[in-house]
Amino acid sequence: MRCNEVKRLLSAYFDRELPTDQSIAIREHLKTCKSCMSELEDIERLHRLMGAFPILEVGPYFETQIIERIEEETRKKRFSFGLKLAIGFALGGLMLFFITFRNLPKEDIMVQTSPALNTYIQEYIESYNTHITKNNPGLIVSVSSLGEGSR
Repeated sequence: MRCNEVKRLLSAYFDRELPTDQSIAIREHLKTCKSCMSELEDIERLHRLMGAFPILEVGPYFETQIIERIEEETRKKRFSFGLKLAIGFALGGLMLFFITFRNLPKEDIMVQTSPALNTYIQEYIESYNTHITKNNPGLIVSVSSLGEGSR
């Protein structure tokens, strides 16, 4: 066997997971190769060190707690994104509001109407005031019959 193949199989060799023929071939290789033997010693040393650490057992709800933490983080991220999106829309709306009102004309705009329309509007207002002062609902009926909707 070659060194690269032996080094690739050394951990399985140490754990006795290899078929007998491969184990024999690796053992023969290790007798003559100091580099691979050094690698095997490193694996043995690592296993001894790992054995010095206590084995921790997880509680009965460990998996559930992990899943809940993951879901909580996901909810926080979704909420955070939604909040950022809402703030962005609000700021955009405010900017649009200020831009719109900043560009409005500063002076009052006078609407030019024809004299006939002015006369009609004046007569309508006077007629309305007359009917209201007399407490006559006839005007409301006549306005509603013009299409403003029935009352």
